[in-house]
Amino acid sequence: MGYFVDHRTKKIHHSQFAGDSCGFLQTPIEQREFTDKIEYVEGLAEGDYEHCPHCQTAQSTVG
Repeated sequence: MGYFVDHRTKKIHHSQFAGDSCGFLQTPIEQREFTDKIEYVEGLAEGDYEHCPHCQTAQSTVG
């Protein structure tokens, strides 16, 4: 599974499930990073970064 790291908000997103409610659209491209390295992501999560609560599972688009 791929991950998307938002260095502006220090959030770790699941690339597959990330969506509008995650709030990363305001983050400049230079502060976004994509990775498949789980060890790297776990290391970030042990520090100042946290997993985004909005993209742990698929988001519904039905209102």
